[in-house]
Amino acid sequence: MAEFPMIAVLIIVIALAVVQAALILHTRNTLIDAAVQGAHHASLVGATPQEGAARAEQLIEDRFGGAVQAEATATQGADGTIEVEVSATLPLVGLFGPAGGITVDGRALDEESW
Repeated sequence: MAEFPMIAVLIIVIALAVVQAALILHTRNTLIDAAVQGAHHASLVGATPQEGAARAEQLIEDRFGGAVQAEATATQGADGTIEVEVSATLPLVGLFGPAGGITVDGRALDEESW
C-alpha cells in the first residue's frame, strides 16, 4: 500500500524531467535556427546586420509568442562574417527547472564582401 505513492512520485518527477529536457532542446534548436536565418538575412546584398537581428527576433516572436524573452544582436567582423547572437530565457515545466537563460549564435558570410 505504501509503495505505490512513493514510486508514483518518483515516476512523475522523472517524467517531468524528461519533458523539461525536451522543451529545453526544442527551444535551443529553434533559437539556433532563428539566429542562422537572421545572419543569412543580414548577409544579403543591401541588408544591414541590424535587419538580421530584427529578423531573428521576429522569427522567435512568431514561434514562441511571449513565452521567452529573446534579444538578438548582430555584428559584422572585419573578414565579412556576420554573427547574430540570441539570448533568451528558458521555459519551465512545473515549478522547478533551470533558472538561467541560453545564448546561441548564427553566422553567415556577407555577400558584399566577396
